[in-house]
Amino acid sequence: MDGRAAFLGVESSLTNARWEPAQSIREGDELDRHAAAISQQFTDMPLPVSRILAGRDLGDLTIDQFLEPKLRDLLPNPSRFRDMDRAAARLADAVEAGTPIGVFGDYDVDGAAAAALLVNVLGMLGLVVDVHIPDRMREGYGPNAAALHALQERGAGLIVTVDCGITAHAPLAAVAETGMDVIVVDHHLAGPELPPAHSVINPNRLDEDGAYGHLCAAGVTFILLVALLRELRGRGVFTDVRPAPDLIRQLDIVGLATVCDVVPLTGVNRAFVGQGLKVLAQRTNIGLACLADQAGLNTPPSGHTLGFMLGPRINAGGRIGQSDLGVRLLSAHAADEAGAIAASLDELNKRRREIEQEIRTHAMDLAVQQDASPVVLVGHEVWHEGVIGIVAGRLREALGKPACVVALGDGADGGTGIGKGSGRSIPGFRLGSAVIAAQQAGILAGGGGHDMAAGFSVEADRMAEFHDFLCQRFEAEIGGAVPRPVRQVAGLLSTAGVLPELVDWLDRLGPFGSGNPEPRFALPDCRIGYAKAVGRDGAHVSCRLDDGSGGTLSAIAFQAGGTPLGEALLAARDGTPLHILGRVRRDHFRGGQAMQIEIEDAAQRLS
Repeated sequence: MDGRAAFLGVESSLTNARWEPAQSIREGDELDRHAAAISQQFTDMPLPVSRILAGRDLGDLTIDQFLEPKLRDLLPNPSRFRDMDRAAARLADAVEAGTPIGVFGDYDVDGAAAAALLVNVLGMLGLVVDVHIPDRMREGYGPNAAALHALQERGAGLIVTVDCGITAHAPLAAVAETGMDVIVVDHHLAGPELPPAHSVINPNRLDEDGAYGHLCAAGVTFILLVALLRELRGRGVFTDVRPAPDLIRQLDIVGLATVCDVVPLTGVNRAFVGQGLKVLAQRTNIGLACLADQAGLNTPPSGHTLGFMLGPRINAGGRIGQSDLGVRLLSAHAADEAGAIAASLDELNKRRREIEQEIRTHAMDLAVQQDASPVVLVGHEVWHEGVIGIVAGRLREALGKPACVVALGDGADGGTGIGKGSGRSIPGFRLGSAVIAAQQAGILAGGGGHDMAAGFSVEADRMAEFHDFLCQRFEAEIGGAVPRPVRQVAGLLSTAGVLPELVDWLDRLGPFGSGNPEPRFALPDCRIGYAKAVGRDGAHVSCRLDDGSGGTLSAIAFQAGGTPLGEALLAARDGTPLHILGRVRRDHFRGGQAMQIEIEDAAQRLS
């Protein structure tokens, strides 16, 4: 906590959170003056939006540039990255020679997207591209020598790894011994020693300045392709008869990966997603269009579309199905092929949800037994490795502490005694660094990741030791107590003030996600006109808010059934006023002009 007073005095809400004013570079009168100046420049901008912008650090961007992020303003010069020009030159040599390319990718959305970018663009340049996506259960994460050699045997004259490879020293050394060049394109945390490869492009190399460490692998791959086309232009390859591929048409794939990999939506990442959503709306990628139809998308695409409708379906192939379905979908050319893959991914996603729910319930039962621990580490022999990352995220959300989930035993690794784990962290605890340190200490068989997420391999009999290691790291970085969750509040709204034009302007602050959270607002002293449980088994709570400002407002609290929040909303039908915290939404079930609040939290009014 930064010492500021709690917003509306809420120290402990119904979700056990403290409400705080959203982070701002200005306060008090200074904030008011800047908000007034912005309102004079944008006369139709609602005051809550101008106050949000007045508190933002826009860096060198103007407000217009922030509201409409464009690649021409935000895309870095590719040459600023180590090995980028070297890799672009090697790929350009391959284009001119017609060299077949082998691509080794990861089995998540980011890996599929990065691989599909290479398939699509190098294919337009006339190259044959052979992709290998490892099976999560049989091969695990990252390059393995057998698969790399198989790419060679099938004719690849150059191999590119995407979203992996930065720690694959032994497999890449085995390939290097054959004389094969490998280009590593990754974004995961790098160690002090780089793998043996022709080029290693990674904004998180220790010899990079970290300014673009927030890029996902597909973003790094896109910049590599920008560098490649620049190199080819310099060589005079493109003519009126042979024009350069249009990279803008690939931004829907880049935007998808950027949202789904939960990297910060700041800087160039905002442009990737913002421009990517415009491309997605044009439905030029047949695979994404078919998948959107399977998902029942009937509204303009948004960050939510990418992260909660399309992304999980693509991920389902790598989690519990066929690992290469994602890249095949994103690089499909025929509608019938794309439609069949999209249907398969939709069915796999339904099965994934069933498996996830079963494991989540079991994992939560085990996690509550570690109530005194600042970090949760749970595992079981029958858990499916493909969903443990999702379950770890659910535990983190429910318990407010870092959570790691491990698939142990025969179900995970065919009987070698090594479990596959995945973890999700909270701000302040660098889980990826902790996992790397545990590997260096000999506790883990392997692992890596980011500050907020990591994957690892651990022997079953070292689970307790790893748990102790994580708890010690947590206490060293944060302290012994798990901090109370904080809900940052952008400002106050009344029910009468939630209007369509407010949502239109708030949308321009997006795309929202990690690093650019969607603003949440407090509506104080609301009375609940009615409230009822809705959805399957009463999973959600629908209600109507009235704060006496002259208008009532519909609201819904998703997944609140049976929780203290949901029970309080239902009980407030007796007239008890509540402070409501949530996000403003259009009610698309009522045509999109009606407004509603998506309730995230609530608090009793202080007497």
